[in-house]
Amino acid sequence: MGRKTKHSKEIKIQACKNYEKGNGSFESIAKSVEADEASVRRWYLRYKEHGPSAFETSNRNSSYSKEFKLSVVEEYVIGKVQNT
Repeated sequence: MGRKTKHSKEIKIQACKNYEKGNGSFESIAKSVEADEASVRRWYLRYKEHGPSAFETSNRNSSYSKEFKLSVVEEYVIGKVQNT
């Protein structure tokens, strides 16, 4: 089952472009797309750093090889990884 976001990547990109062009504040843009201001601010920071690709989503969870998982467990057991 794929991941579903509340707002499409197109809406997020357009919101970021509107902010960049000065076509509103985070608050006014958030109201127009029915999101909260903090979300729009985070969208913009991600967009500013990574561009439109920041909103690409994966259709599945990450998977790790058996060898990688075993190496992580072994490092934990011998104390290389600190439990925080």
